[in-house]
Amino acid sequence: MAVPAEEGDFVAELQLLWRAAGRPSYRRISNEIRERADLPEKVSHETVGSLLAGEVIPRWSKVEPVVRQMAAMAVHHPDVEDEVLRFHELWAALGDSPEDGVPDERAPGDVAPARPPMVRRVSPMATAERPPPPDPTSTGDLQFGALPPRNPEFTGREDVLGAMRAKLTGEPWRPLVLHGLSGVGKTSIATEFVYRERDGYDLVWWITAEQVSQVRSALVTLGERREWEASQDMRRTISGVLSRLESADFRWLIVFDNATRPEDIEDLVPAAGGAGGAVIVTTRDAAWLDRGRGVTVAVLSRAESIRLLQRRGGISFDEADQLAERLGDLPLALEQAAAMRAAAGITVQEFLARLDVHATAVLDQGRPGDYPKTVANAFGVTFNQLRRESAVATQLLAMLSCLSAEPVSLTLLRAADNGAIPPPLGRLLGQDEHLQGAIRVLGRYGLLTAIDEGQRVLVHRLVQLIVRDSLSRAERELAYDNARRLLVAANPGQPDETLTWEMHAQIGPHVEPARLVDSTDPAARGVVLDQARYLYMRGDFDGSLRLSQRARRAWAGPEDDWADEQMFICVDRVANALQGLGRYQEASDLYERAWIRVNQRFGEDHRRTARLANGVAATRRLLGRYAEALKLEQYRVRYYEQANPGVAEDLFHARNNLAVNLRAVGDFRQAYDIDRQLVDDRTQANGADHFRTLLSVSNLARDLYGLGEFAEALRVQAESLPAMLERLNSRHPLVMLATRTICLGLRKTGQLAEALDASREHFYKCQGEFGSDHANTLAAAMTYANAVRARIAAEPTGGGESLNRAYNLSVDTMRRYRRFGERNPLALVAAINHAAILRAMGERRGARYVGEPAYQALYRQLGAGHPYTQAAAVGLANDLFAAHEDDDAVRLLRATLDSARDAGRADHPDMLVCAVNLALISHESGAAGSSIASLRDAVGAGHPLVEAAQRDERGECDIEPPPL
Repeated sequence: MAVPAEEGDFVAELQLLWRAAGRPSYRRISNEIRERADLPEKVSHETVGSLLAGEVIPRWSKVEPVVRQMAAMAVHHPDVEDEVLRFHELWAALGDSPEDGVPDERAPGDVAPARPPMVRRVSPMATAERPPPPDPTSTGDLQFGALPPRNPEFTGREDVLGAMRAKLTGEPWRPLVLHGLSGVGKTSIATEFVYRERDGYDLVWWITAEQVSQVRSALVTLGERREWEASQDMRRTISGVLSRLESADFRWLIVFDNATRPEDIEDLVPAAGGAGGAVIVTTRDAAWLDRGRGVTVAVLSRAESIRLLQRRGGISFDEADQLAERLGDLPLALEQAAAMRAAAGITVQEFLARLDVHATAVLDQGRPGDYPKTVANAFGVTFNQLRRESAVATQLLAMLSCLSAEPVSLTLLRAADNGAIPPPLGRLLGQDEHLQGAIRVLGRYGLLTAIDEGQRVLVHRLVQLIVRDSLSRAERELAYDNARRLLVAANPGQPDETLTWEMHAQIGPHVEPARLVDSTDPAARGVVLDQARYLYMRGDFDGSLRLSQRARRAWAGPEDDWADEQMFICVDRVANALQGLGRYQEASDLYERAWIRVNQRFGEDHRRTARLANGVAATRRLLGRYAEALKLEQYRVRYYEQANPGVAEDLFHARNNLAVNLRAVGDFRQAYDIDRQLVDDRTQANGADHFRTLLSVSNLARDLYGLGEFAEALRVQAESLPAMLERLNSRHPLVMLATRTICLGLRKTGQLAEALDASREHFYKCQGEFGSDHANTLAAAMTYANAVRARIAAEPTGGGESLNRAYNLSVDTMRRYRRFGERNPLALVAAINHAAILRAMGERRGARYVGEPAYQALYRQLGAGHPYTQAAAVGLANDLFAAHEDDDAVRLLRATLDSARDAGRADHPDMLVCAVNLALISHESGAAGSSIASLRDAVGAGHPLVEAAQRDERGECDIEPPPL
């Protein structure tokens, strides 16, 4: 269908505004609208996606909130009311206004209106930014991710499969929900549907959805398989994956198998894809039926039950009918009965007689509503037969029933071959031939499925539940103990090292089912702490926070007792995850409490105190308490030099962080000396290309920048960046910080066009990577705003940018920094830079109104000798001169130069600019010539600052604080 010109313009402008907002996901736009009290009309993420794709133009009351929200998120900060008026004119020009038409969202059961609510209209803009469709020759692993094996014995269910097909193609887009009790065959039906329909999709991805962490990990893996851009923050990676799916021009199908409560994962479920995306959810939770197109999965029809049993052989029609009647036509019970009969070689009548004997009355009370007695009875017969045949296979099944229902690898099982588990099970796990034999026995009875060519085993979750309930208390306690021993034995420790991540990933799904968090065993708790750290290192800050918070509650008890070292490690994990999420004040509050308690409990000469001091110092730096943080870092270096000299990396890390704090207090020379030695030490210990060595090289470049050696800083950082990219990736935080140093070096060496382009790209990348409130993003915004002002000061055209862009960026940055504290040095620095932008805009009074109190606050907090204070003084002197307060301007500049000489910074380019400005204001031509010559020697003859000074123009000193 051809797109009308007016409609194409409307959708194209919406797409442009969406891009200016940073391409947020449809779900994020919807959620932001929902949280705004000034927008009474809410908009679903499906509607947002359809609107931006040009598939539907809803009524204006739905369009307006989307426009307002995207305008508020846009980097260039347009006037929101102007944008609303502009888009209303575009919308009204479409004609046949949908204002009085149908809503774009109808409740289930509403009568469809005469006019279709969705007309598929794809504009050029709707497809221009989308990735190309996958290569049809791509491998099966890329196209079909983690599918369970197809059941060759699948029988019947044609009515359910037909209903699924009809709902996926015929009803308005919502997830398809397969709902039914345990053991009814939801997973089997979804699996069969996928195998029958997969040729109609370019991508099929299966996700085991019992735990939120499993869903998050599976979405990250999907992004990796598709080679979509990833982030160090798992939330950002997942958001990117969902956005890719929601705007895809290829057909995809995602299955969320055995989903728990909708509220647990609904934010992880993608909306419709542009070319046709579909979601299938299998679940026992009826709450999902309100969120999707429901298909209820009942037990098999009697005819299907009979066919299933007869396909296993050795049973007549009447016998199959009789057995199906007793087992309630439940697929899992029928499968178990058939497997048990085949394994034990008994007749149907013998099996039915055993069912009568094994009543399992204990299962009749206090069990979930979908826990069918038919399965319990059938299982009781099978389990008793297994006990008689193999006690050790029974122990293996019991242990597996205390782990996750996710497949368990033989590698994980073999980890306990060191005697960690007592015999006979421990001996079995240490002998591969016997282990394989036990697996075959369990498979014969239908209690376990071997997949991936026998390298992983799978126990159905309902089988797990009944096994646990069928064990005596002593047997159950032994099974849980064996499961915990297995995970302890498999735990590789060292979660900071990527080589251990594969095994940590295998352990992760089993931590909660094995009740490790509830254990009092230090080794079991160590697995929990390592898993929380692993999740943090993977960028799953949410997952790390959830696990460590649960452990904290369980271990501290209602009295919040932090009795042992592991409890303090746990608190450290919680606070660390809060920092990763940008929740700095919460992290600080927790660290301060922990700092008091750790000193009371252990004293300053304990390793736990020294390690906790690392997090305490980091939050104090972020909140502007530089002197306090410096004392903590000095303490850590002393501790590791005296108490723990054999652990080199601990001392290297402490010295590294001491240098970070020295940069914060303005002592770049001492920081340089530390980092210079660290480069040598880490090169010798780890090699020149190790990421920790490269981190020290980056810090060295930041020291050089702070010392005013801009060209050398740029050279050092640019030379090491390729190695960082090779070992990490373009979105790794260390690489992002190195990229910012290059942006600064380009600008300070006078390469303003290149600096502006690099700063813009860096800001957009940080915004997408860390979110708008993260410290790294705010620093990037400041760098971008400073680059815009510097470019326009040297060239009025500004490379296509405007001072309005710089103004909006700095206003927003100041506002966000104030959340760190009204008098936080970072907020004050942002105000100093904003004042420079206001002066460039001719807003002299506004510049002084912002800059003077910021200078005074910096002077009081950091002192006259701090580089921030000195740079702020240069800007304030410009304001004083503009107000014809020449004498005050001269006094301020002279005092600043005196403090710079006392601090050993008289030759810093900023202070040379200060000297030039002083000479120009005081009309000392000889001093001006000498100062300009010194500035030329420092930064180069063609530098914009030198050229401006030669035109008798006063210079500006913006501030770029180093990473904290």
